[in-house]
Amino acid sequence: HQARGVLPVGQGTAAAGGYLVPDNQNGLTFDRGIARSSAILQMPGLRRQIVSGKREKYTEYVGRPTVATTAEGADKPVTGAELAEVTLDIVKASGIVLLTEEMIEDAGAQGARFLQRIDTDIRAAFGDWVDANAIGRTSAGTIVGSFNSELSETSQTVELGTSGDAFAVAVSAAIGLIEANGYQATGVVAANDIGTHLRAARSALDATQPLYYPGFQGSPALPQVWGLPVARTTNLQTFGGAAAAGRVVAIVGDFTQALFALRSDVRKKVSTDATVNVSGTDHRLWQQNKTGVLWEMRAGFVAHDLDRAFVAITNAS
Repeated sequence: HQARGVLPVGQGTAAAGGYLVPDNQNGLTFDRGIARSSAILQMPGLRRQIVSGKREKYTEYVGRPTVATTAEGADKPVTGAELAEVTLDIVKASGIVLLTEEMIEDAGAQGARFLQRIDTDIRAAFGDWVDANAIGRTSAGTIVGSFNSELSETSQTVELGTSGDAFAVAVSAAIGLIEANGYQATGVVAANDIGTHLRAARSALDATQPLYYPGFQGSPALPQVWGLPVARTTNLQTFGGAAAAGRVVAIVGDFTQALFALRSDVRKKVSTDATVNVSGTDHRLWQQNKTGVLWEMRAGFVAHDLDRAFVAITNAS
């Protein structure tokens, strides 16, 4: 059986749904495949903005103002809050997949589905790229990120304990640090095995009693701890690995203090004539009956007040 539907978003006719598409469409049509694959882009409160240049500067409100009793004729105190300038640079990410003409032809009726699968996977790779550079890490450890901020480099850290409720305790402590600085935590980015870690947690009073459920039992929505959604990423070191100095397994943050800027959404180009160099070997597409498919996007990420609005949960000991 087959079912089909058409979404009426004709831009020219408001009655047909065109009013759903604003003049600046980019804010709504940002690639969903990337957004769903990236833990960072799933965080509540994260600001997204379409930009037109290669560098943007923003004025951000930092800190929290305070007042104090002032004696007559004395200087008034200036404390607590200030305006700070934040710079965001746009960088490019790209990837090429090589296919032979025979591969495409032999796929026959399945060819379109085969290419769609590659397209889906490459968008997931872009989501992974966003996470790695915004966090400043992969599963192997630290990297030199291409973005202006690396969330794992915040100076605020909380140590993951060894008790069954260690993660909940660590998240609560991180929330406390963020709140003490005048911010409100909005989400948690955790290592990909967070589900396994929490499903295995047991009560100290009853070894048969799970501590965390039903939040981590496969719900399509993001699971929650202390009301904060938890998104998984492969770009943090796992909970199951051995403790070590600098091992970051999760990040708690006020993601309203972070900004993802998109200069150009994912673009795809196809060539059968170019020469593509792969690890020192030239692939001459026309001469070798090959097709090269190029995907690229330009984006940037920055978090202001990184050392106060974000906390890393570490498993150092």
